[in-house]
Amino acid sequence: MSASSASATEEAASSSSSSLSAAGGDADRAFRLGMRLERAGHARSASAAFHEAATLYQCFLDGTNDDDGRRTTSPDDDDVVATTTTNVFRHVTSLSTASDGGGEPSSSSSSSGGFGGPTVLAVLAYCCVRLAHLSHDAFGDPRASVRLYGLAASIDPSPSGVAYHGIGTSVEASVSYNLGEGGGGGGRKGGGDGGGGGGSERMAWRREMERAVEAYREASVLGGGLGSNGEVLFHLAVALERLGEVEESEGIMETLRRGESDLSSLVDSWGYVRWHTRRTDPHRLNLHRGTRAMLQIALDAAAPLLRHDDGLVCEFGVASGRSIRMTQELLPLDTPIHGFDTFTGLPVAWGNEPAGSYSTGGAMPEMEQGANVIFHKGLFRDTIPKFLSTVDKGRPLAYANVDCDLYGSTRDVLEAFHGRIIPGTVLVFDEYLCHPSWRQDEFRAWRECCKRFGWQYEYLAFSLSTKQAVVRVTS
Repeated sequence: MSASSASATEEAASSSSSSLSAAGGDADRAFRLGMRLERAGHARSASAAFHEAATLYQCFLDGTNDDDGRRTTSPDDDDVVATTTTNVFRHVTSLSTASDGGGEPSSSSSSSGGFGGPTVLAVLAYCCVRLAHLSHDAFGDPRASVRLYGLAASIDPSPSGVAYHGIGTSVEASVSYNLGEGGGGGGRKGGGDGGGGGGSERMAWRREMERAVEAYREASVLGGGLGSNGEVLFHLAVALERLGEVEESEGIMETLRRGESDLSSLVDSWGYVRWHTRRTDPHRLNLHRGTRAMLQIALDAAAPLLRHDDGLVCEFGVASGRSIRMTQELLPLDTPIHGFDTFTGLPVAWGNEPAGSYSTGGAMPEMEQGANVIFHKGLFRDTIPKFLSTVDKGRPLAYANVDCDLYGSTRDVLEAFHGRIIPGTVLVFDEYLCHPSWRQDEFRAWRECCKRFGWQYEYLAFSLSTKQAVVRVTS
């Protein structure tokens, strides 16, 4: 559910997909397939489809450019003009190009600053955006994401704020890896020795952060007003603060603080994250990891309970199965994973999401052959006790991805597992912060249960992009 710029890119995705609804070429069909697969949680298959679409669109454009070049050289030569119909990739799309007389694509009306009308260049750029998002969020490769977002921004006739925002978050995510982060840190007690590395590392970090700031500034120019641009401005303000540009950062934060709850909640969330990462080496603090990277941190931390105590691996709130597929890829194939969901969506309304949001119509995700994933369909308060009655009482909960959104659902999970949550248990909370009701939902349920059951914990990671937090129980 979480993703960097997820809401903005989904808006643009819907717009681009609608533009292609009647397009009939091979590239157009591959693009539509990629959109369907991504919505269904099949990240790798979606990536393959977007790669196919992008390759075919590029081949079509290359062929068109060759034809245009021949036409320009000898516009009155009948033989040469005849060769303009020989683009062997002309069949792959029914979309227009500027040289086909389709004109320049108009700017999207989407608040995300999405891509323009149905031209080949615009849709090719959007393929790059989808591939960039998947590279960062689903595959844990922010450096590839930087390159792909940059490509999208460079080729789109109407450059998008979404692409530049993606450059910013991906650059921030990749800089820690470039400095040898090693996947951990970002928490209350971990994340470096405080030395900040050598002077060259500090300089490299600053250069990359300045690059991210430049991208955020461009995104803010392209992205429209405050209401549609709040997340970009928030990420800009945090990056500026980390660079020591406190006055400009505070000015932006004050604007957000006075805005609607979806904006002021971002400032409130940053205050909480800032406090709980104050002992972390700032040059190795990664605040923009994608979903896969956050799950990787959690699973690595849960490894002792998995290896030595046969700890349970669970996900609460499966929906399309996107994150449970990532978990399955990150674990040995024979590790059983238990997924709990009604598969009918949210039981009650949550924020702007009506009851039933994220429903799969009751259908459980189709997993890859050989995946050891067991689904438990129904309400948590019904399915968890039934499941635990079949499990040896000595088996602890090693790892859980808690994607419940709602306070009540999260509380039901934690109460049901309270006897199996022990020192070393690691939990990923999917909607922990950066939304208007964050202090009343997963965050509140966790804090209340910690007080009730006497759990002490430490934060291992936060992501301002995905809204996730990783916690480890310490006592």
